[in-house]
Amino acid sequence: MLKVRKRMNKMAVREAMQKASRFLREKGIDDAAFLAEYAIRHALGWDRIRFISGMSHTLTEEEWTRIDEVVRRRAAGEPMQYIVGTQEFYGLAFEVNPSVLIPRPETELLVEEVLKRVKELWPEDAALLAADIGTGSGAIAVTLAAFGGENWKLIATDIAQESLDVAHRNAVRHHTADKISFVRGDLLEPLLRDQRRVDVLVSNPPYIPSFDVTQLDTQVKDHEPLRALDGGEDGLDFYRRMTKDLSQVLAERALLGWEVGIHQAETVRSWLEDTGLFPEVYIVHDLADIGRHVIAVRS
Repeated sequence: MLKVRKRMNKMAVREAMQKASRFLREKGIDDAAFLAEYAIRHALGWDRIRFISGMSHTLTEEEWTRIDEVVRRRAAGEPMQYIVGTQEFYGLAFEVNPSVLIPRPETELLVEEVLKRVKELWPEDAALLAADIGTGSGAIAVTLAAFGGENWKLIATDIAQESLDVAHRNAVRHHTADKISFVRGDLLEPLLRDQRRVDVLVSNPPYIPSFDVTQLDTQVKDHEPLRALDGGEDGLDFYRRMTKDLSQVLAERALLGWEVGIHQAETVRSWLEDTGLFPEVYIVHDLADIGRHVIAVRS
């Protein structure tokens, strides 16, 4: 990007936007104009209305330096969400850093389906215990706590303490920490250890085949945590491990919702059907018509 000279020529936001967009395009970054605007707004602490009305604002040298740093980091492959430290999920702002996976829009569909089915299966005032396995940033657990019933309690598990710390801060941010227990452990192990049976079990585990992880875009494979991406040779290791223990952790009436990778939904559905636990197992497709979530109902 342009070096800041000892005495920077006066530059308006409009010109900074043009320079940042051009630089990102030259580096092969998609959505260069959107990201340039986002970088400027973040560096200046402006919302979009202020940005649009402030195109003629003359930047100070300090302001330009902050913009330049954000743009250079994004051009080097760092995800914008980690640079700014937040990602929106289900209308809520979540803290994210390299210890947690960045929440994706398709996972919002999982939360939406779970909330819908819970309303069909239980009374509104039901006292339910839900578990989010591999909680990461806490996006699923916190959203369920925020939008689920008043009498819900949740258990959020993760193998990494640094992820649980982020998830807890997000729960505090959204006033749901009193409803969620954050427990360190591998997959269903915390539930098995404490002999807990849950009414709702949700998980978005690692599901990318090991080889495919090496082929991912730089901003994913070089910055997001490998433990949240690599699902083993065929991407299905975590579903195999959870499936064998479901009979010990689910209540007599229970709802299960799992996010899966491309071409995995039918296999995971068949495994759940083979357990004999679920009279109803179905697949929810995402906006790209990919089988993205497997939902199972025990009644």
